[in-house]
Amino acid sequence: MSLTSYLIIVNPVSGKGSARRRAKVLHDRLAKSATVHVAETTRRGSAVEIAASSGSEVDRIIAVGGDGTLNEVMTGLMSLGRPAEQTPALGFLPSGTANAAVRAFGFNRDVEEVARALPTVHTRAVDVGVVRIKDEDRPFLLWCGTGFDAVLIDELNTSRTGRMGVRGLLRRTPRVMRALARYPAPLIRTEIDGRRVEDAVSVIMPNVAEVAFGGTVVDTADPFDGRLDVVAIDPASRSRLLRLSIRILTSGLSGARGARHQLATRVHLSADGTVPVQLDGEPVGVLPISVRLQPGAIRLLLT
Repeated sequence: MSLTSYLIIVNPVSGKGSARRRAKVLHDRLAKSATVHVAETTRRGSAVEIAASSGSEVDRIIAVGGDGTLNEVMTGLMSLGRPAEQTPALGFLPSGTANAAVRAFGFNRDVEEVARALPTVHTRAVDVGVVRIKDEDRPFLLWCGTGFDAVLIDELNTSRTGRMGVRGLLRRTPRVMRALARYPAPLIRTEIDGRRVEDAVSVIMPNVAEVAFGGTVVDTADPFDGRLDVVAIDPASRSRLLRLSIRILTSGLSGARGARHQLATRVHLSADGTVPVQLDGEPVGVLPISVRLQPGAIRLLLT
């Protein structure tokens, strides 16, 4: 009987260097009963390349870092173009600044407990959103946002120096509010399942209920239901849009006036002005984009 093979992909600067130490502990514990290799990222995008090049060689890949590292590893696995059962299962040891995936999926932060759980933990196939942007497919596990929430994410990433979370958001409030106030909020042309609906100033597609800093965009969003949730924010006064943009990520949009929620299979967004786009808390470009959901695309190791 062959040993289970693991590849640990670690962002060595994540968590102010703690990710490297945590990856070593995980390696040492797993190596007692499995074949384990460790690869460190060297720049943005290298986790994608490592996962894509090694995806045919191992049974499981564990991302060690923040939400961005998890997204990159998933992107590499998705690029293999294989059914979930023929793709390495994906695990996560959180060591980053925001870790929205912890709240969404309950990933364990304790490296010793994760090491003990991995040999026997079951996998579960999870839905993945796929965004077509600039002739490239970019997946998201947590949420995709355009407009105000992407402006907020872009500013936070620009000024990130440590753990984000609510306290990090509060520390950066002046800079965030200035960025939101400067944003001209071009109208977003929105097509849902081929049908044109009302224009919006922000469109958020959550794959999970709780995102970013504890906000719940849609409390019924479920990454296992095979449905794409779409929340569109109607044009409004500048002051109300500023309040909604903060509410998106801190308290949620359920029941908020001017927030329209519906389910979809495909979405196309475009605008005449420059509208930023973020995936899983990372800026990725600007509109136009096309979005679809790929049900059960990746098997997660829910430790």
